[in-house]
Amino acid sequence: MITCIHATADTKPLHEIDLDELRKELASLEVAETTISAERRHLHNQIDYGYATDSTRAREREVSAGRQHLHQRIDSLRELLEEHDPVAGSERAAPEPPLSALSQWSGISPEVVAREDASAADEPD
Repeated sequence: MITCIHATADTKPLHEIDLDELRKELASLEVAETTISAERRHLHNQIDYGYATDSTRAREREVSAGRQHLHQRIDSLRELLEEHDPVAGSERAAPEPPLSALSQWSGISPEVVAREDASAADEPD
C-alpha cells in the first residue's frame, strides 16, 4: 500500500508563489522518492532472484506507479522553480557516486564492496 503524500493544488497567481515553500516541497518529495526507490529496488531483487509471488509483483507495480507519479511532481516543481529562479531550480541533490563493479550485485556484502572501493581509490589512474 502506497501512502500518498498530500500535495495541494496551488490556486494562487504565479506572482504570489512562495519559492521557499516550493523548495521545501521539492526537498520533501526527493526524500520520499529515495525511500520509494529503495523499496522498489528491494522488490526487484525479490523478483529477480526467484522469490516473487503474485502479491510481490502487484506491490512492485503499485510502488513503480507511485514512484513515477513522484518523479512527475518533482520534475514539474523543478521546472516551476527554474522559471522563477533559474539558479535555484538547477540546484539538485548531489548525484550519487557511480556504482562500483561489485556494488551492482545485491548479493555482495557492503563490507566487501567498501574494501574493493577503497582499494580501487588507492590505485593510480
